[in-house]
Amino acid sequence: MKLFPTRNPSARAAAHRAMAKSALFSDSSAAVRLKRYNSHIEKARALEAEQAHIRRSRLMQAYDTLRAENAEVSQ
Repeated sequence: MKLFPTRNPSARAAAHRAMAKSALFSDSSAAVRLKRYNSHIEKARALEAEQAHIRRSRLMQAYDTLRAENAEVSQ
């Protein structure tokens, strides 16, 4: 279940980083705090990696399109 389906991955990553920081100061044992922190950081890193992959894919697609257009013009 997604609570905020309209959020973009970078906003979700920032939210997970904030939750990770707050997990460090929660009223729980050190083991629980560390587990929650690591869980949120892992999710944030995964979202950031996904966003970077999407950006790279779009950049390469734009590059390929420009290359194809330039090849047509030069012929």
